[in-house]
Amino acid sequence: MDETILIVDDEESIRSALKTFLGRIGYRVYTAETGPQALDLVEQVRPNLVLLDVVLDESDPSRMSGIEVCRRLRQRERFIPIIMLTSYPEWQVESLGQGAIAFVTKPWDNDALASQIRATLSAVTHIRRENAEPSDRLRIGTDIVIDMEKFRVAREGVEIDLTPIEFALLTFLARHPNRQWSREDLLDRVWGVDWVGYPRTVDRHIAALRRKLHLERDELIETVHGVGYRLVQP
Repeated sequence: MDETILIVDDEESIRSALKTFLGRIGYRVYTAETGPQALDLVEQVRPNLVLLDVVLDESDPSRMSGIEVCRRLRQRERFIPIIMLTSYPEWQVESLGQGAIAFVTKPWDNDALASQIRATLSAVTHIRRENAEPSDRLRIGTDIVIDMEKFRVAREGVEIDLTPIEFALLTFLARHPNRQWSREDLLDRVWGVDWVGYPRTVDRHIAALRRKLHLERDELIETVHGVGYRLVQP
């Protein structure tokens, strides 16, 4: 196993326990206590995945929360998946909105966490493979352009900052316009068949896409009640 994981948590006991467990099952593991340490390590070791605590130590001079670290990481590294660690499930929406690909609630079961990590790494590999067509551009409506070569999305010429899952979800819908997809189908086709999660995950990412693209409800991305979603091309 060649994957590298960065653990960011202000509790030494959690960092130590996770490092021991993940190292034992074959991952290379680095740890950081604060946001600045995490940002520096990402530049140095280029991890395949980041486990990031939502609430970092407020006594740290940087006063950088896990949510802020997530936002900055996503700005720097578009395709490093981030799993948020939290004792507060209500942080889920904001975590996903700032670029996390999934979240795990404390306390967690190690086997379940390992499954989530494997599924997340598999999903990102799946996204890269499915969206690897060079020099390919997709247009949605009159003013949204997906640049497949650069993994970028723009509306009216302004780049939109999307997470890997959001990019893959939008691209998949754009490649299959005017066709309705169930949440389960989207999980299989976008996240990959090994994904560990629940169907409503799709709803949160659709909501994030609508917000970031400044779409009204059912503008371009339409809810099909009782089924799922479809992208409507004029």
